Amino acid sequence: MITVDIDKNAISGAIEGERIALAKRIRLATEQTGRAELVDPLRAMTRDALNSKRLPTTWRVRIYPAEARNTLSPAVFAFSRAPEIMIAFEEGPIIQPVGGKKYLWVPTENVPRGRGGKRLSPQEVKAKVGRFSFIPLRNGGFVAVAQASRGTRRAHRRGGARTPTIGREKGVEGERLAFFILKKRVRLRKRLNIASIAERAGAKYTANYERAANAS
Repeated sequence: MITVDIDKNAISGAIEGERIALAKRIRLATEQTGRAELVDPLRAMTRDALNSKRLPTTWRVRIYPAEARNTLSPAVFAFSRAPEIMIAFEEGPIIQPVGGKKYLWVPTENVPRGRGGKRLSPQEVKAKVGRFSFIPLRNGGFVAVAQASRGTRRAHRRGGARTPTIGREKGVEGERLAFFILKKRVRLRKRLNIASIAERAGAKYTANYERAANAS
């Protein structure tokens, strides 16, 4: 009779060691895929579409579960710290006035900027230039124009505004500029396609997972 002395603890330890090594490879593949296939493309798309330096940096990636580093089924999650903005440019929603107002006042580049770089409100512009005249648009809405004051014209030139001037009204001296476009509603143009990046990343992750799992 042949007796085989099996060290069950040694076998269990070897199996557990292999499992931990496999889990580390899978987790590393998950982290790399999350950054290379999700965060980096999302940041690049946001930068190109929105012409922003700050918004792209709001994209982050997390690996779950955070504590159980030896799991064989980690998950990667990409998110933005500015989700409302990303969702808006992903879906292209319709924006309508609230509070009983009939029109949205959309500023043109002729509207000077105040502190913090924010465009002045219609009330603030009116206080500088006087009353507005309203020119109807063919597709609905109006253009609010006014005679630019000296300070407004200087701000307009410093800002390099590209919005064309309306021209000169008869009997009125001075330059008249378009300051606001009045619309009853505005559809925000869809600029982001987050879903397409997520789909490509999912396919890439499957391949990377299998490669890591089969590696020796």
